[in-house]
Amino acid sequence: MVKSIWSKIKGVVRGCLPFYLFTFLLLLSCSEEKEENTEYANWQTRNESYFEQQYQLHLAASTSECFVLPSITQPSSLELKDVEHTKCILVDVISRAEGDSRIPLHNDVVAVHYEGRLLPSKSYADGYVFDCSWDGAFDPAVANPYELGVSDFINGFYTALEHMHVGDRWRVTIPYQLGYGVSGASNIPGYSTLIFDIRLAEIVEDE
Repeated sequence: MVKSIWSKIKGVVRGCLPFYLFTFLLLLSCSEEKEENTEYANWQTRNESYFEQQYQLHLAASTSECFVLPSITQPSSLELKDVEHTKCILVDVISRAEGDSRIPLHNDVVAVHYEGRLLPSKSYADGYVFDCSWDGAFDPAVANPYELGVSDFINGFYTALEHMHVGDRWRVTIPYQLGYGVSGASNIPGYSTLIFDIRLAEIVEDE
């Protein structure tokens, strides 16, 4: 009798286990989604507002150290005023090369140092660093640059590269339309404005 009851109990437990496991995974998923929504609350609005504000500031400044660049894919015949602001990147020159006038072309392979971060969020007061080619403080003497074809970078990044001289270091702000779009990528949520610190170290292979 006892054995029969115990068998029934084990059967019930086995039958309920998939349900409890499914419920646990569902709750875990909802928890992670809630954390992400909290981390990036009003993300699209915040990013669009930030980029619009910075665009106006860079447009008003319009100096050799702070300026707006249309995407390289925009027709060269268009004047800047005729290009949508979401088809432009914003540049702040950190330092310029001395004596090197080489500029990479679209099919070249380059060596670059870079750090990419998002706008500030709940857990990251200075913006989440989603990728970086150096450790600690940047030192070009010891940092290893990343080598890749110019055209293999996202639109906003290669637009910057195709205007930089070897040795230049720029801070580049890229709207999500020229970055990872509305879908995002791995640890980058959709609608993210990207802020890159880029130093063009060398043209490794030119066409």
